[in-house]
Amino acid sequence: MVQSQAWDLEAFFLDDNNALTMIGGYDFVNGKSNLYSGDVFIDVDGDAVFGDIHDWTTAGNDTVANTFGYDYVLDMDFDGKTYDVYQLDADSRTITSYYGQNQGSNPWRYADGGTLLAENVAFGYDNMTDEETGFSGWGTDSHNVVSGLDLNFLASDIPLEFTVHFTMECGNDNLMGEGTLAAVTPGGGGGSAEAPEPATMFLLGAGLVGLAAFRKRFVRKA
Repeated sequence: MVQSQAWDLEAFFLDDNNALTMIGGYDFVNGKSNLYSGDVFIDVDGDAVFGDIHDWTTAGNDTVANTFGYDYVLDMDFDGKTYDVYQLDADSRTITSYYGQNQGSNPWRYADGGTLLAENVAFGYDNMTDEETGFSGWGTDSHNVVSGLDLNFLASDIPLEFTVHFTMECGNDNLMGEGTLAAVTPGGGGGSAEAPEPATMFLLGAGLVGLAAFRKRFVRKA
């Protein structure tokens, strides 16, 4: 696996209005080497399946009748900068990561099934520097920022602990985050379609609502 900023996924952040931000050197809109972005999956009952899971006999982005324990998905349209929200159920199908040794990165994308909760929700997309984000790139001072992913559709169950997941098509790198949704600040509201201003990016990271960002990297063996 070639390690570079162009492949790196860096962090999830959650702000006080329950809006999620995702940062990476990876180009979420255009992908890299014909390997494209997945969708954002959310687990609210603690049974998401992930980790160091391998199947060395398979390869391919397969459509399967398996949600891997996730309960909701933000079905991302990175070209149009919008997403649809679905509640997943037993009839929902997802698409797996390409490499069998990266099955712990599943799912990659939503396929079909479930209940549509919201559609054409706008999100922000911007490019920022090391100084603006507080991250150090792998030799390239460039970070792509997906912002304004509004999680307030889960607000009826606040406070709510959740796990959030994103991966790229190959599954070699993924983002996993655990957090707690809290009551929205009066006068606020999630889902801003604007990217965080550079001056507030640090505050966004410092003002997390119980969010622990972490990554598991699955390396393809030759």
